[in-house]
Amino acid sequence: MRIAIFEPLNDQTAASILDGNVLYRPDVAQKGNRDLSRAVFGNDVEGIVVKEWLFNDAFFNECKARNWSLTIILVNKRGLTNAQQAMATRAGVKVICTAPQDGASCYIAGMKALENAIKQDLVAMELYRPVNSRNVTFVGCGLVNLISAYFLASQGYQVSMIDAKADPRSNPSWDALGCSHGGGNARMFTLSEMDNYNCRSVHNDMNNYFSKPITALGWNIFGDTGLNAQEQSWVDEFQSVPVWLADQFNDDILAHNRESWYYWQAWIQKDPALFENSCYKDRILRIYADPTQYQAALARQNRIGATIEVVSAAEVAEAQPSLKEAVANGKIAGGVYVHGFTVKVHAFVLGILARLDAMGVPITWNSPISVLRHTAQGQVSHLIAAGGEQIAVDNLVISPGVYANGLLDSTETAGKICGVLGAWLTLPCLENSLENSLKLARKGHIVEDSNVTISTDASGNPALIIGSGYGFTGFDPDNIDPALLEKMYDGLIDTARTYFPDLYQAHVDKGTLRDSLKYCVRPWTSTSLGVFEMQETADGNKCIVTGGHNTGGFAQSPVIAAAILSAFDGRPHQMHYDYQPARFTRFQLQTQYRQTVAALVA
Repeated sequence: MRIAIFEPLNDQTAASILDGNVLYRPDVAQKGNRDLSRAVFGNDVEGIVVKEWLFNDAFFNECKARNWSLTIILVNKRGLTNAQQAMATRAGVKVICTAPQDGASCYIAGMKALENAIKQDLVAMELYRPVNSRNVTFVGCGLVNLISAYFLASQGYQVSMIDAKADPRSNPSWDALGCSHGGGNARMFTLSEMDNYNCRSVHNDMNNYFSKPITALGWNIFGDTGLNAQEQSWVDEFQSVPVWLADQFNDDILAHNRESWYYWQAWIQKDPALFENSCYKDRILRIYADPTQYQAALARQNRIGATIEVVSAAEVAEAQPSLKEAVANGKIAGGVYVHGFTVKVHAFVLGILARLDAMGVPITWNSPISVLRHTAQGQVSHLIAAGGEQIAVDNLVISPGVYANGLLDSTETAGKICGVLGAWLTLPCLENSLENSLKLARKGHIVEDSNVTISTDASGNPALIIGSGYGFTGFDPDNIDPALLEKMYDGLIDTARTYFPDLYQAHVDKGTLRDSLKYCVRPWTSTSLGVFEMQETADGNKCIVTGGHNTGGFAQSPVIAAAILSAFDGRPHQMHYDYQPARFTRFQLQTQYRQTVAALVA
């Protein structure tokens, strides 16, 4: 949308909020209503963020005559006068007031209020009708859909599932499976999973992930093959998220983590055997190599309510014997225990599959779905399998990770999900080598952020699994330069050598260090927001698309299930708005001039 600011801003505020879709005309506040009207109607302005009331009856009369869609955010004001409210109401103009704040924050609050208003309008209210059927077909059997299917089946829905890959219980090769079943045998929940990866501060080296290979701390793992036009568009969108909006996206993501944490805790109490059989480990120790990053991280963990206990490097060494040498070598500045847990994800999946089997949920494996069909009225009608078979559905939930191919072409999610590769290394170890699973931050390292999970190796022996890395593959999960992948693997090995030197050396001596190396490709959006799209089906039911949760699909799975249940019951859930796939593009992109649209329609 086109947004106007008509008052002068200081340099700090201007750097934070001015962008390609913002019309900055600080002269208008002094020039009166004639110039105000020219600026608004001549530039297709749909939103105004302003401190002072600049508007009169003539302006609102013109809005009414033009049937102009306009939202005014009046910052640092608790309310309107009766006369101001009457003028806006007669013209159909929405006015939102924000509470007083100091300095640049008042305009940022205004921009956030405007974006929130636009976000709320994206979900059609007619979607909030209960579905007519309790039959649900799930396309995709990754973690998100498996957990959602389990929750829905537990609530009495008649669930069936379809997946393009082989049944993981049939022991296929890891590289023939998707992210959930083919990656490392480890998953983690913390309150800051899936956080936003757009730039959240203004600096002169912003948005350079994709212009540099992973060897230069970028995200390019595709090498010299380059990106096609659609992938470059995704990158451009990633780079165009303003810092204030990236902060808002991050807050929204973490709010869903908090809700998910509530569901996880209830689930652990209700079905302890599922978690105990999956090597459940409570509390996560976050450790940091860089002292400055450590202090900033402490403030952040405190702010989001994640902190349990702050510990010095010496206390880390005492509690976690495997890290003594790393502490002695000055590789750990300090740590903090936070709320969260880890599981052996493959064992967890087996537990979920066993429960789905017990509830009579049929799963069809090795069955790719190629097309989602719609009626002439735009309602979902049926699926088409790769072999051409038509599959009738009542309700539908699609979560294909990065393997949708053309399945989502007729949805708003099309073009929103790319792949980001992460790598895994398994280090067999003695029991109790660590007391807690870790998050390890190595600022400026090729694998900067690592999860170290207490798990088992392929033989069922105790092991630590190190997972890390960000390698952009675009829309093709196989778009991987082998040499760059080896460099990422080398980064994992360096982390093992630096933080677990005894385990590292034991495997070097055996010649087995590289045997366990593998990767998976995670579904990622340009905003770091997940996707939650709702469409109507031809018979009054719903088709829902979920995905794009970068590093947090497992972490947010219970709240995704809750959002699906809410949608089927005809009740709003905040995820429906926060993860609506057009959220950013609707707000950020300048709309076509109304004159142009009118000409095209004519």
